[in-house]
Amino acid sequence: MGERDEQSPVDQSAVGPGVGQAEPELQPVIEAMATLRRRCPWSSRQDHQSLEKYAREETDELIVALEDFNAEPTAENRAAVVEELGDVFYQVLFHSALLDESSGEAYGHSLGTIIDGLEAKLIRRHPLAFTDDPTDEMASLEDVEREYRRIKAEEKAAVAGEDRTR
Repeated sequence: MGERDEQSPVDQSAVGPGVGQAEPELQPVIEAMATLRRRCPWSSRQDHQSLEKYAREETDELIVALEDFNAEPTAENRAAVVEELGDVFYQVLFHSALLDESSGEAYGHSLGTIIDGLEAKLIRRHPLAFTDDPTDEMASLEDVEREYRRIKAEEKAAVAGEDRTR
């Protein structure tokens, strides 16, 4: 699944309910993006194709920041990761605004769909973590990887089946 597999597990005391949880307010950033699309000459001229290079650049910069943070987890390197995550999120926000414009939806509609879809995917692909019994112990890495591969294969088969029926 990723390099995290070889690293030490996450400190569970740091991820429990109520610990470090934040509910970001998305409406102000959605409105800021809408204002840029209406009032900024550069932003108003962009489309998916013209933004591709920026999506790649920002992703590359995030990878460098993550490498720096992994090598030396300082406050400065953490701040660089946060900044680069913001730049990548800006790309998601920008592209979702373009989708809203092309479909006549209100700004924020596609972003909401993206977030809802991601939540559903996280839960669907990690049934061992999202059990009905909160007292269950953490599943083994082997069980999680096996279940993840099974679910991914089912999803690919379903998509392939949909493609054949079109």
